[in-house]
Amino acid sequence: MTLQNMNITLLYAGKPYVQKIPTDATVGFVRELLHERFTIPLERVELHMNLLPLPLQPLPDEMNMLDVYPFLEGKHEFRLYRKIEICIKIVSSGEQYRLLVNENLKVAFLYAILASNEIDIKHKLLYYPENQPVDDSLLLWGCGIREGSELYLK
Repeated sequence: MTLQNMNITLLYAGKPYVQKIPTDATVGFVRELLHERFTIPLERVELHMNLLPLPLQPLPDEMNMLDVYPFLEGKHEFRLYRKIEICIKIVSSGEQYRLLVNENLKVAFLYAILASNEIDIKHKLLYYPENQPVDDSLLLWGCGIREGSELYLK
């Protein structure tokens, strides 16, 4: 039996890339290939379908790539996102929270994470850098928030 390959096209950091994969590959296997190609730690690799609106959840590891194909539209079929570690400092209490989040999240999602951890966010804003309020409708990468960034809740 001869294994066949297929090419997938993905967007990563705004650039298109072609990746050859076995036709029977699972999403988990593709994540491993992308981890090796882009030297991103495996636990930080997320693969999403390139649909509008963008899906919030990454494709599950156990899903077969051939099962994904009927749902694809457009030229660039997938998006590769990296999870980044950020720190949110609560100015009023001095507490710090380290979070591992998708670099493509909206800032508003950070407020939801804080609220779900019973942190009072009423009448408070996130700042990045320390003296610049962050627009909660923007994506993290669009605000310049990268690996190791520190945000401040005031």
